[in-house]
Amino acid sequence: MIENLLRHSENRNSKTSNSSNKYDHLDWLSQQQLRVGKPPVIYLKFGIGTFETPIPYKSYYLRMDTGSELTWVQCEDCQKPGNHCFGKPPIIYTNTKSSTYRPIPCNTHELCFKDKCINGFCSYNKYYGDGETTGILAFEAFTFRTGPRLNEVTQDIVFNQVFGCNTFYRGRSSNVEIGILGLGWGPRSFISQVKTQVQDTFSYCFPSFDKTSPVSEGYFEIGSDDVSEDDFSSTALRRFGSFQHYYINLEGISVNRRRLNILPSVFARTGDEGGTLIDSGSSFTYLTPVAYRELERVLAAYFTSLKNYVPIKPGDFDLCYKSSTYAAEQLPSITFHFSGADLLLKPENVFIWLNDSPNAFCLAMIMSYEQDTVFGAYQQSNFKFIYNRRKRLLLFKPDSCEEAA
Repeated sequence: MIENLLRHSENRNSKTSNSSNKYDHLDWLSQQQLRVGKPPVIYLKFGIGTFETPIPYKSYYLRMDTGSELTWVQCEDCQKPGNHCFGKPPIIYTNTKSSTYRPIPCNTHELCFKDKCINGFCSYNKYYGDGETTGILAFEAFTFRTGPRLNEVTQDIVFNQVFGCNTFYRGRSSNVEIGILGLGWGPRSFISQVKTQVQDTFSYCFPSFDKTSPVSEGYFEIGSDDVSEDDFSSTALRRFGSFQHYYINLEGISVNRRRLNILPSVFARTGDEGGTLIDSGSSFTYLTPVAYRELERVLAAYFTSLKNYVPIKPGDFDLCYKSSTYAAEQLPSITFHFSGADLLLKPENVFIWLNDSPNAFCLAMIMSYEQDTVFGAYQQSNFKFIYNRRKRLLLFKPDSCEEAA
């Protein structure tokens, strides 16, 4: 593919029936290392389950998705006739061997989908833009490892989560992940289930994606690390109905600090359509045709004025150039004007370089034929983003992401 802490629970081996435990009154802060692949895909490493082994959980990568509610992993039953596993070879969680795994009987928990059951257990069926997934809901222990940024002794953090034990999936996948970490607004998302313990807050920092190495690392944090909001720019987080995505107000775009001729209404939500969302699960930024064509027009005129930039058509992106006299300082910056805050994208957040063609690059944004504007992962790199869901604020500032702070 272009890819506070909580002590180790004394009740690790108990089969709890909900997501609470004896540490619910504590404030939690945990950091995980991110792994990113190409194209920009964000993976988080989790410990899952409880096993009679020296390390009592098994570690897997989950694909991080702020636009999805349900966390799910691929379980043993995907191998049964009529079901479907993904991956070559498939990575499978041995759920029946975990002492903390417990499927949820039909209609017995508030997070069950009403009257949706398979073989007497709560089930789900989810559709994504690139596939669908089916499975049953269950309780399981998820383990975080605290990171060096916390300046604390490394400890385990255990969350008893309702999650999806997947039996069928078709869609985008890789040989890295075992499932999806859902971080959306809904009650089943990972953050929603522990929101009182983590101040309903999570944050992340993606490193530069445009590296020669196939993978690089950033970080993901749950809980508040008492940052000063004065050090960050901020804009409102919005939610519409039952949609899982985090919407923000985009008012305009500038190239080299000159505002483009795009009305704010192009980015606004009208009724049940449109609006601008920030999404870690989208590799690149998507702009509506009106916005994209104006951006493309201005950039094309800019590169034409430089004389030595020749348009090329490599196939994956619409606006691409090659130059024998290429100089990084000639590339323009782009500013996204959010309500109350501007986000300045340096060229490395705007353009993607072509590995097979020296001094060739493309605009790393895509024209969408939907009404939504999507601020994607590539454009989010080298910024720290904090989702304060309690205050409904998105905070951000530039950050190296690859260095512990």
